[in-house]
Amino acid sequence: MAAVEASRPPEPDPFAVSDEEVDAVLEEASGDSREAIRMVLRDLAVMAADADAASSRGFLRGRFSEGRRRPRVVDET
Repeated sequence: MAAVEASRPPEPDPFAVSDEEVDAVLEEASGDSREAIRMVLRDLAVMAADADAASSRGFLRGRFSEGRRRPRVVDET
């Protein structure tokens, strides 16, 4: 007979958004849901642009300094 695993409580969602936070965004947008969505999407785009600007282009393209690259293996057959 298989052992029954002890049930673990679900881990909290680190990205969960409370009703109070949603209400705060709606209040900031004067109750206009379209404006609230527009504000959130704009903030998301700004954060994405900031993250993109903070990323190393060489690292993202795999161009590391010569000392950090894997050594090339030459097939000697």
